Amino acid sequence: MSAETLMGCLRTGLTPFLGLPVALEPCAAAGVVLGVPCDAGVLHRPGARLGPWALRAASMGLGTRPMPQRLREGREPLGPAAAEGWLDGGNIPTLPFSLKEALEAIQTTVGAWAAFGCRTLLLGGDHAMTLGALRALSCHHGPLGLLHLDAHPDAADGAAWGTDLHHGTWVRQALEDGLLDPDRTVQAGLRAPRFDEDELAFLSAAGVRMWTPADLRDPLLAMRLMEDLARVGEGPAYVSVDLDALDPAIVPAVAEPVPGGLSLAEALRLVHATRAWARPWVGADLMELAPELEGGEASARVAAHLALHLLV
Repeated sequence: MSAETLMGCLRTGLTPFLGLPVALEPCAAAGVVLGVPCDAGVLHRPGARLGPWALRAASMGLGTRPMPQRLREGREPLGPAAAEGWLDGGNIPTLPFSLKEALEAIQTTVGAWAAFGCRTLLLGGDHAMTLGALRALSCHHGPLGLLHLDAHPDAADGAAWGTDLHHGTWVRQALEDGLLDPDRTVQAGLRAPRFDEDELAFLSAAGVRMWTPADLRDPLLAMRLMEDLARVGEGPAYVSVDLDALDPAIVPAVAEPVPGGLSLAEALRLVHATRAWARPWVGADLMELAPELEGGEASARVAAHLALHLLV
């Protein structure tokens, strides 16, 4: 964020994400950041509807050129700036008490921006909202590859709660509706305790590649991981980050924290792998930040840094 942009934020009281120009109507741009202030799909610890405001606030004053991992002779001092040519499109008007209408609003809004050739980054909001973006983007690109960072597989059938639509069902819905290419779908960070094997059996039968934190750290599996990540990007792809993929010691303010998660460095390595794809991802999101929970400000700051690396 430039000094001029920062002064503009201070004068107006507005905090667009990373100081990006604001455009509330779809138009041509490299990409658009869209807030999704809805957590109607959360089963436990609500509050993610406030995530977009916290993420924007956490980005205020944040430089747009990430510090490189190494600073040695012969290396570029800084890499390219993040979000070049991007806009902040404000929040999608999602009704707080209707998950169906919220998904329709997301599908319509993301679809309108995608029609202008824009990539989209959603700031959530609960993870059920991802389904609306996948519905819109698959209409433009066909079945998408998916890199999904999460403690949970999010592939329940919904029977336990009497609905097939909540933040723990969207992956199953997307696969069954043909929005995702299962052969190009990778889930990383899975570790939450299960009631039964149904979700994992469903994903395995579909061909989804699943990785626990221990798997990701196993050097004997490193080559297979790189192959799986590369396969995701062989066509149009989506990157979805549930912040509970990270360890709650560093990101505690989420709906469903699970011990034993990824470090920030491990999450960044997965994000950086997308830069080797033949074409950039067409959509991405950061979901499940509940900033009113304990550790909300620190969690938002970590999430803003993740977004910065996603947008390079």
